[in-house]
Amino acid sequence: MGLNRTIFVTTLLLLVHSGAHAAIATFDDLPAPPGVDAGVDLPFANGDSASYQGVIWDPRFRVVGEAYRIADDAPLFGIPKSAQYFVTNIAATVGSSFNNDGLRLTTNLILTEAWFGQNEYYGFGGGADQITIHALQGDAVIGSVSLDLPDANPGEPEPLSRIDTSAFLALTGITGYRIDRRAQGEFADNWIADDFVFQAPVPEPSTLALVALGLGAVVAMGRRRR
Repeated sequence: MGLNRTIFVTTLLLLVHSGAHAAIATFDDLPAPPGVDAGVDLPFANGDSASYQGVIWDPRFRVVGEAYRIADDAPLFGIPKSAQYFVTNIAATVGSSFNNDGLRLTTNLILTEAWFGQNEYYGFGGGADQITIHALQGDAVIGSVSLDLPDANPGEPEPLSRIDTSAFLALTGITGYRIDRRAQGEFADNWIADDFVFQAPVPEPSTLALVALGLGAVVAMGRRRR
């Protein structure tokens, strides 16, 4: 295989496989995490930046340590999927009420999976019993995936469950995501989450075709010179 043809094939392969690159938001590599028995808003844990792993995170995301309890006699706030930290949706308040629905992720990366569980920080029973992740193009929903959250041990934190959002790989033009929840009532309407896995979008066929035409022209010019 000649040099020009090698360059042509290699470039195409790199473009096709660029979608395989994964970024995993574990919240364990943030520059200023809280203590394992505490929680802080994500931008504070991230050096006053909402940008983490190629994603702009809604400032209402809160980073929480594995040993955090809302009170000494309360159950653990939650169980991380990996290492020591996870996130929850109960960071911000408006007046005396939590403003904890519709949290957003702004990114063109493809979310392929994440892990969620009910929040039981007061021990009064489960938190939100279902979450739905919507893929967005601007404010328009172009795809949705839902996950029922089990409550096998009422009043105690649950191991997290995986939501498979790989169906979003078939979508184009994603600009972000919105996480909605199904509340069960007062003190029972929240969730925790961990290990968000993102993948670079695969180039569209039209983009690959244009690259192929350009590289083909390079190969043809090389042949003419020979």
